[in-house]
Amino acid sequence: MHTSQTLTDQRRRPAPVLAALTLALSVIAGTAATLTATPATAEAAPYRDTLTGWADRLDAAATVLEAEPERPITRIGSGPLLKRGSSGERVERLTQRLAELGFLDRLRRGDLYDEEVDTAVRAFQFSQRMKVDGLVGGGTRVALDRSPQEAAAQMRRSALSMRAFRDTAPDTVILVNLPSQTTTLVRDGEEALTMRSIVGRPSRETPLLQDQITHVIVNPTWTVPPTVLKEDKLPLLRAKGTPGIANAVVYLDGAPVEPGVVDWRNVSPRRVRIVQQPGDHNALGRYRFNMTNPYNIYLHGTNEPRLFDREIRTVSSGCVRLEDARGMAEALLATEHVSTARLDRMLDRQEPQWIKLSQPVPVRFVYWTATVDDRDAVRLHPDIYDLNEDTVPAAAPDTIGPGPAIPGSADPMPPAQRA
Repeated sequence: MHTSQTLTDQRRRPAPVLAALTLALSVIAGTAATLTATPATAEAAPYRDTLTGWADRLDAAATVLEAEPERPITRIGSGPLLKRGSSGERVERLTQRLAELGFLDRLRRGDLYDEEVDTAVRAFQFSQRMKVDGLVGGGTRVALDRSPQEAAAQMRRSALSMRAFRDTAPDTVILVNLPSQTTTLVRDGEEALTMRSIVGRPSRETPLLQDQITHVIVNPTWTVPPTVLKEDKLPLLRAKGTPGIANAVVYLDGAPVEPGVVDWRNVSPRRVRIVQQPGDHNALGRYRFNMTNPYNIYLHGTNEPRLFDREIRTVSSGCVRLEDARGMAEALLATEHVSTARLDRMLDRQEPQWIKLSQPVPVRFVYWTATVDDRDAVRLHPDIYDLNEDTVPAAAPDTIGPGPAIPGSADPMPPAQRA
């Protein structure tokens, strides 16, 4: 049987819980649907109205889920990737959970990830607009483990935070939503550009900041930040005599050295500096967007575009990588009278060029684990930094004025310095 037909049969399979879980399945997705860098159309609604619609949609969906009776669920739990051929206790829990959701027969038992389980996982992923690959990694596992009540709590928190953001954010702002790993440029109240992003891994979180972009750097160098130097590059120098960075200059006590001839065993991190030269190989790509925070957090491009194909893109050391850094640069530099032709000429020079923005662009980092896509479907995202509280927020009023910090909104006091 062809896969497409198999998925269709799975979605049609009768099960006692399917009717009750129809809405729950539509909102228990683990990651956002595939998102490309998309300019807004001329008919786009003002972004504040979009946020109002999103918040109302989330509250309405949460109300429906909260009315459902609580049912016990089997949680797969964290662990290694599960795929066809895997076996063990977590696979057994996976089959039980798929049966609870109506994707497997309730009589199906076993601890082997076989073709039937693979088909059921793919059907679940398809129903959630996730990447249909039959792999139960972080995103799929989180989606399967989430209860309707937990989904409703995520919606309430995000709706509350969206309304707070709507009422306090400037008309022009760059919005970085960490759980959905997306970045949006709002200009004069209208959405201008949205793209995938890469954010900090859980051990090197991207902090919730309120900041601003002051400069765009074309052809930036990359100076390895202190944490990366200490934890990653200096150990590599000690083990192999190389930092493992293409076209990089290694400095010891301020002077460039040939790294292969230095005994790095007793060299402290503070004596070392590593600078990667500009170019397509550079870790920052061709664009860096400087901000003013003391935590060395900024936006930039990348030399690893393949990473944007992942559903969970928490792989940076804290900074935010942009899928379409060129598009962001063009949008920000348009007001500085930098044409695309001039930008091309700047790129050809292969040396860093700083452009100061006459009006700094505000940047807000938010933590919305629930959003609404362009088809009005609720999308739930992993709580990548475990910031959601256990309590379920009450339904929010339509208007929220300035006040105490809202969980999930930008926090001007990040907890610790990041690299």
